[in-house]
Amino acid sequence: MNVKKLSLIILPILLLLGGLIWWNLSSDDSGSETGDDWEDTLDEMISNRNENADEQSDETDRQDQARQGSGPFLNEGEFELPIEGAAGYSSVSQKLHTHPYEQAPVEAVLISGTPFEILSEDGNWWEVRTANARGWIEHKSAFINLPDIMPSIIYDNTNSYSSLFKSSSQDIPELTGEALYEAVDYNERLEEEAFIMPVLYSTAKKISVAQRLALTNGEALKLYETYRPFDVQVLVGESLTALAEEDEEIEKNLNSAPWTLAWFIVVNDVSNHQRGAAIDMSLVKVETMEHKVIGDYITLNVSEYVEYDMQTPMHELSVDSVIYQSPFSSSSQTAWLEHELVDEMTEGSIRLQGYATEAGLTPIASEWWHFNDLDAVEELGEEAGTGDFHLTETLNSQPTLD
Repeated sequence: MNVKKLSLIILPILLLLGGLIWWNLSSDDSGSETGDDWEDTLDEMISNRNENADEQSDETDRQDQARQGSGPFLNEGEFELPIEGAAGYSSVSQKLHTHPYEQAPVEAVLISGTPFEILSEDGNWWEVRTANARGWIEHKSAFINLPDIMPSIIYDNTNSYSSLFKSSSQDIPELTGEALYEAVDYNERLEEEAFIMPVLYSTAKKISVAQRLALTNGEALKLYETYRPFDVQVLVGESLTALAEEDEEIEKNLNSAPWTLAWFIVVNDVSNHQRGAAIDMSLVKVETMEHKVIGDYITLNVSEYVEYDMQTPMHELSVDSVIYQSPFSSSSQTAWLEHELVDEMTEGSIRLQGYATEAGLTPIASEWWHFNDLDAVEELGEEAGTGDFHLTETLNSQPTLD
């Protein structure tokens, strides 16, 4: 793997990942490390790594160094942790080949929603292991579990334990406060209970860029939802429609020209959440950052933060959440550039949109929290998943240099 010893790269990498954001933070009264305390901690970490480096032969390979305890290391790839050992899922039925090319014999067929562990990558192919098979799949339509590769992001899938869905600040029967689907499992890689929050591989790369941009400014992404099963999508649409039919005020705040209910939830159709190409997220101000060792690697961990005030709470389904003065096609990557923002859009929402769009994600006009990966949607076309499965299991392992 393309890694270097922490002592040789920690300053450049941390500048990229976090802009040394803790150097600009003031100390608090709780004794947690912020501000100048973090500078001391960083200096100590670098000093320790330099001492270890002096004791190692320059000719000793990185794998031997890891076995001798000279790690941990920082990953130099597109993510904070290597994809090897991360959990993944088939979003459509896929052939599991014995080798990474289409003409290779087929070992098995993975049905949509099959969990697997990613073992290695070769071009457009992943080597994976399922519960009872091992082989190669094309990763274009496959999901990867974000917490396994981007642990510095804050994950809070409220729809898996107490849904925040409301309309005009009113509870939506069968939704608000309910666990709409299961999405938590014990994560062997992280050694803790963790949310299952997968997206398409190409989408994960864009989210990684957005997070690194945010960290550079002392901020971080907070993800509320990625993949949403289709039956849950239908439930949300039907429940919101039923409430609007019963409550005139809610109906008015959903169908207020030029807006209609369909701008706030896709009803009885597949959305980009089912395809693995959509994320619902917010933005936080980092107050305390820590380092965390996972396997042979070291990553950043946001331990304390303050979430920015947005114009509405997350998943408020009404005209109060729109961010543009008029609708535009959700399948256009550039239409948002030609429209004016509403006056109610907050600074936090504007900053969130800046990170997302710079990373290649596209906003939608009606929800400040929702971003699409339209490149992935276009690439997959009719081959995209339809969300006909629930994800309750992770197959993964800690990242190592072996």
